[in-house]
Amino acid sequence: MDNPFARFGVKHLSATSMNQFRADPALGILYLVYNIREEGSPAMHRGTAVDETIGEMLAGEQSLDPDSLRTLATDKYDTFISETDEVYAEDAISRERAVVIGCMDQCCRVMGEWESPLSYQQPIRLSLQDIEIPVVGYIDLCYPEEVRELKTSGKRRRAIVDDHAFQVSTYAMAIRQETGRWPRAIVDYIYPTGMESYQLKNGKRWVREVVDTAARIRALLAAASSEAELCRSVRPDFSHWLWNYRPKARAAAQDLFQR
Repeated sequence: MDNPFARFGVKHLSATSMNQFRADPALGILYLVYNIREEGSPAMHRGTAVDETIGEMLAGEQSLDPDSLRTLATDKYDTFISETDEVYAEDAISRERAVVIGCMDQCCRVMGEWESPLSYQQPIRLSLQDIEIPVVGYIDLCYPEEVRELKTSGKRRRAIVDDHAFQVSTYAMAIRQETGRWPRAIVDYIYPTGMESYQLKNGKRWVREVVDTAARIRALLAAASSEAELCRSVRPDFSHWLWNYRPKARAAAQDLFQR
């Protein structure tokens, strides 16, 4: 059987690349085939700093002292900001730094009595029928009966965002494939004034979405014999809000897809 992924140099899928494709196939192609990656943002660095600090806290690598954890998280954030080549607005840097502090205060209050996970950032490798390459990713917190994905936000979330439901579904599917058991899939939203945890519902719907998305990506690649033909087969929908946060992808799309 012809392997369209190999033809275009795509070695694996991920929740990130598949969510890009779900938003707009052109975004998915830019991510998977052309390896277009955006620079980070203060909000992204905020999330990484809090995520890493929580992982170290729950793994017992750090003291549970709130001041120490707050300092660790802000030091990580400051380092991420200083090491990027991107120039950010000072108000954006300060705003997200304040969110880091608020989120860590909530983590100390809520997570202080959580048990240590079996693993932090556990790699997963999910095989799907008729898809020649794996879906890979990293589970934030893996427990015996559940997987948890940590998300930070400047405001309260009242339900699981679809992209996050898709992401945590790939983790649950991988654990099911590995162990034979379905874990609970939970997304934890941490924000400066609180924390909300939501268990994934409608699991079958999201399993279908993962399977169908992988199949759609494969079908699009299979129908094209070259990158030029692939680019002619899709048209970016620049009205989608996500393009506003993808300047590199937008510039590449205007060159590749609008010839």
